Amino acid sequence: MNDTGCAENEDRVPDGLRRRLARFRVEDRASSLIECALLLPMVIVLLLGSVDFGRAFYVNLEVAAAAEAGALYGVQNPADTSGMQAAAILDAPDINLLSSTATYGTECSDGTMVTASNLPVPSCSVNAVTYVEVTTSMVYKPYFTYPGMGATWSLASKARLRTTQ
Repeated sequence: MNDTGCAENEDRVPDGLRRRLARFRVEDRASSLIECALLLPMVIVLLLGSVDFGRAFYVNLEVAAAAEAGALYGVQNPADTSGMQAAAILDAPDINLLSSTATYGTECSDGTMVTASNLPVPSCSVNAVTYVEVTTSMVYKPYFTYPGMGATWSLASKARLRTTQ
């Protein structure tokens, strides 16, 4: 062994071969560039997918909040179904094509019997309460299409609250 820790027979390698092998040691620096070129497209795809799904979750939260806003309006005005629909749509102005439906009716407080607004109050062994229900929905179109998922996604939410009237 010499003072570099290499075997003595290192001197037996011809100089031409040693120079060729040394060239590969110097070109190791380019491997990080190759790794970056291979991984960068996958990182970009993951980033774009995260942005797209994040936007879908945000829109879904907006749809749910709009249903809640319509139901909160309906608690104070149970017979005003068009007002409930308008309150839901106005709560989410940045969502296009949001549709809303509103209903109200009476049900037994234990939830056993439900009647619509145009039917008589049910006969309950417990208290009868008035409820309002607002359903909001929209068709979400993601930026990209994903395998196994449609080109559009249906997002919907329902809010149901009891009123005191």
